[in-house]
Amino acid sequence: MGRLCDKMDADLKLVGHSELTRRHYLSHVRRFVKFHMRPPEEMGEAEVRAFLLHLVALHRAQGTLLVYIGALRFLYTVTLGRPEVMATVPWPKDRRRPPEILTVGEVTRVIEAASSPFWRVFLTTAYATGMRREELARLRAGDIDSRAGLIRVQRGKGGKSRAVMLDPGLLTTLRAHWRLHRLPGPWLFPAQAHGAWRDHPVDLAVASAAFRQAADAAGIQQRVTLHGLRHAFATHLLEDGVDLLTIQRLLGHADLKTTAIYAQVRTDRIRATKSPLANLPQP
Repeated sequence: MGRLCDKMDADLKLVGHSELTRRHYLSHVRRFVKFHMRPPEEMGEAEVRAFLLHLVALHRAQGTLLVYIGALRFLYTVTLGRPEVMATVPWPKDRRRPPEILTVGEVTRVIEAASSPFWRVFLTTAYATGMRREELARLRAGDIDSRAGLIRVQRGKGGKSRAVMLDPGLLTTLRAHWRLHRLPGPWLFPAQAHGAWRDHPVDLAVASAAFRQAADAAGIQQRVTLHGLRHAFATHLLEDGVDLLTIQRLLGHADLKTTAIYAQVRTDRIRATKSPLANLPQP
């Protein structure tokens, strides 16, 4: 299994998958092997279906099932060169609930409730740019193009690069952040241990926990994660009249259908919308 994992990891790198995706795919394949206690080369469609039905019986979330299928599809189609194994395995319907969207006021409360100036700037940057948490964690000082007013996102999801807007207020905040913490570079949000900055980005789990702590302190009741700031970024831009194609480019989505999820209208906007009844003559 060790050699197969190495080959699959190399294939994932060549395709351009992120480190997080590679880690998840390899972990899911190992669970598949452990379930059957047989090498993947000796298994086929029947074993894949049995494993997926096992996950369904365990009531695994819809999104989790999709990742498992993606991992097994990559294993058999790319790494093992046996696409027929997954050819008739169906994708489950995506019944995930639409994301909970924070209002501008709620975003403000979360940022203000951050446990330290470091995390306050981290959360501010997440909302101001719509970057994914792994993109934000890997942000370097050299990615800030102050002359062009852009932030260069290097190797985003799928290995793709893009640019996002650099708000003048965010630039001022990031410069103050750099000076306050005396960061050695190149990372804008490095990990810290024993009072010293490390030469690698902050851990993603630590960043997510910092957001959850701030959300709890702010009294946020919705089931929202750090990714919720990215959802809020996109939704608030849409509500301000920015077109979906521009938002698609800012988010780095390959498919406009993915971006279109933000076309949903928040319930507070629905409540504030005036009924056309008000335009009719009153009896």
